[in-house]
Amino acid sequence: LAVWAFTALFVTSLQMGAERIAAIGWYALTVVLANIVQGVVVLPLLVRIKGIDPLRLLRAFRPALFLAFVSKSSNMTLPVTLECAQQKAGISERVARFCLPLCATINMNGCAAFILITLLFVASCHGVAITVFDLGVWLLLATLAAIGNAGVPMGCFFLTTAFLVQLHLPLDLMGVILPIYALLDMVETALNVWSDACVTAVVQHDSEQ
Repeated sequence: LAVWAFTALFVTSLQMGAERIAAIGWYALTVVLANIVQGVVVLPLLVRIKGIDPLRLLRAFRPALFLAFVSKSSNMTLPVTLECAQQKAGISERVARFCLPLCATINMNGCAAFILITLLFVASCHGVAITVFDLGVWLLLATLAAIGNAGVPMGCFFLTTAFLVQLHLPLDLMGVILPIYALLDMVETALNVWSDACVTAVVQHDSEQ
């Protein structure tokens, strides 16, 4: 019933003209770019500072990243992530089995970015004025909410919808976002697992000092 309702809203929104479709395109591009910046710049820089080769780490976790991308579930990818960490990345079993399950639960970089960007997008589309203070509060809330998000497909989508309800913002745009969310979810999940790998590699490095 919910999918039918979102689809009906999406079809209705298409009748609003090309301007709405262009706005959704820029929104999706912003979400993808936010994930790319984290995955290609921020996380490699983090491991590089610790003296870890990010390309070598990427090759070691490549099967886990691929599975995360196609499955959209960091929890389902966890067994493969553990195998890559211990057998290919040289991470000890003690560190891998402590860090990776914990990271798969609370380390949701992609979800945090999606929540914040979606809140800003929906608010701006409905003419809600956003102050610097509001932005800071929403940034904190998005980060905290991502920690408690379930590592399952579309978990972040419904969490964001709950946020919009609490902020008394209309949900019609979530129906427009829904058809493209599958791709966004794939990118976000791959980023989450890549972040888990980087954090675990850093913990392994520091534990050896």
